Amino acid sequence: MPDSAHRPQVSWRALCLGALLSLFLNVACPYSVLVLQNAGLTSDYITAGAMMLFFLLVGLFNPLLKLCCRPLALRQGELIVIYVMMIVASAIPTWGLVTNLFHILTRPFYYATPENRWATLIQPLLPAWLVPQEPEVSRYFYEGLPLGQGIPWRPWLVPMLSWGSAMLAVYLMMIAAMILLRRPWVEQERLVFPLTQLPLEMLRGGEDHLFPPLFRSPLMWLGFALPFFIQLLRGLHHYFFFIPEIRTYYDPLPLFRNTVQLQIFVNFAIIGLSYFLHLHVAFSVWFFHLLSRAETGIFNLVGYQVKGINEVLTGSSTALSFQGMGAMLALVAAILWTARHHLARAIGAAFGRQAQDEDEILSYRAAVWLWLGCAVFFFVWLLAAGLPPLAALVFMASAQVIFLAVARVIAQGGIGFTASTMLPQPFTVYTLGTAAIGAKGLASISLSYSWAAELRTTVMASAANGLKLAHVGRVRSRRLFWAMVLALVVGMAGAGWITLYLNYTYGGINMRQFGVPTIAYSFLQNKLLNPVGPDHIHPRLWFTALGASLMGLLIYLQHHYLWWPLHYIGLPVSDSWVMGWAWFSVFLGWLLKAIIFKFTGTRGYHVFKPLFLGFISGQLMGGALWMIVDFALGEVGNFVYIGVP
Repeated sequence: MPDSAHRPQVSWRALCLGALLSLFLNVACPYSVLVLQNAGLTSDYITAGAMMLFFLLVGLFNPLLKLCCRPLALRQGELIVIYVMMIVASAIPTWGLVTNLFHILTRPFYYATPENRWATLIQPLLPAWLVPQEPEVSRYFYEGLPLGQGIPWRPWLVPMLSWGSAMLAVYLMMIAAMILLRRPWVEQERLVFPLTQLPLEMLRGGEDHLFPPLFRSPLMWLGFALPFFIQLLRGLHHYFFFIPEIRTYYDPLPLFRNTVQLQIFVNFAIIGLSYFLHLHVAFSVWFFHLLSRAETGIFNLVGYQVKGINEVLTGSSTALSFQGMGAMLALVAAILWTARHHLARAIGAAFGRQAQDEDEILSYRAAVWLWLGCAVFFFVWLLAAGLPPLAALVFMASAQVIFLAVARVIAQGGIGFTASTMLPQPFTVYTLGTAAIGAKGLASISLSYSWAAELRTTVMASAANGLKLAHVGRVRSRRLFWAMVLALVVGMAGAGWITLYLNYTYGGINMRQFGVPTIAYSFLQNKLLNPVGPDHIHPRLWFTALGASLMGLLIYLQHHYLWWPLHYIGLPVSDSWVMGWAWFSVFLGWLLKAIIFKFTGTRGYHVFKPLFLGFISGQLMGGALWMIVDFALGEVGNFVYIGVP
């Protein structure tokens, strides 16, 4: 990025345009997923919808402004602000929070039957200030409103305000944590942040040319054309069955006497992102996934099984799930230890000491107190929702560990499509036991599946990437923090409105169904009917300790022996279900980069960068094309892969 003597400021038009595009994403994405039932634009860390809009903004609309009236063209700093607002807002509308939330709040009333006994088992445990209790609210949510009747906003008012305040506190904690860790990650450790590579390259040289150099690269358009053509054929095949499609998903490979399956899926966006990883990082990502499959297969062959069920959305086995949690605990401990001197100075600034925080979007004093204030508020909120104090502390701590570990994985090994092998809800239950949490506490934890379940996207990871972009673009205005807050508020309001509107207009049962609400109440029902005791807890804690020990050993070897080939960042998420789909594309990206380095060296790496950036943009824009066509034609179910299925 070109250096400049001045620091770009956050202009009012950038704030307004960023807010409008954040609102658009949070309205368009639920419509796309629920009504059109196609790929999610905001379902993963790559924030596909934001990247698509940014591609059009930088490559089409801004050049037109330069031609028509150059003073109106957006400057580099303004474009960064807009993009940061969009990626922060992308963590809200669908899998990140809102769509899951409304279905979780209504499901126990609409789907209650004499057989599942939810009316007596679950409904009394749900506080009225968190869940609307009127039967018509849930019935019309799934079946649609009677003719002439409006959306029942009044019963939703208190629950929406309650959840909105809690989620805003959680999101502000995430942003504050990333502000406190920005300097260690960006300036001291110099993490790669692969998800920032495409937007940075789209901006590079844009101030001095009508089109940025990336858009004038034949190699970029060659890379763009390949996945775009594949996406084009896939969409045409949906409309016209006689047009063949090029398959990118193949039959799983059965391993260990068919007890384990290995997914084979080619995604050009993942291949492109993997190119920007260090070779040993990319190698470790796919290698540790194969290792985790082998471990699960061996357990299956010998018949070893930990007592109790393996929770949905965790690893392939209970042992691997808790082993991954141990690895995340060790990773977070290493993060805090490495940044200990910086964090000590930042905390000291909260109590009046001097600190060099002019480069931050929020002073360290404000960031520390913001984190503490939001943590206290959310802790009290959890207590009011029914969690005992110890359970609330364990739940908050485990959630923070998981979010921070995944954010680090994205920053350092940024695949763009990953998830955690453990969730804070089962970890809390299997650490304390059901007796220590109580029935109301279990219900409260189950409601949190709305925002802490699939973990395919989080505000924390988006904030980390946004702060990296702001650092490179020298956007260090304190207004950027308020821009993020504005994106959060606008996003939650827009997503909340459109989700209620669509469900009450079309009827929730007529649209795409999400699995998380079912998982949440299956989890609750199972724990109410099958208490968790010491015989469940002890083996899981042993595997947690094993995962922490392995991670600690890998971190030690990585830092003390240059010849050590495995990077520790691949271990914590190696067994996640998302990595099961992404690993093969990571392998292809690693292989292509290794070949390029082998025969052309560093020079060849830079020469071929536009090709892999084209892979990313072509995959995303191919999906965008069919979303526009489907919207115009009213077509449903044209699922063109952007990320993982």
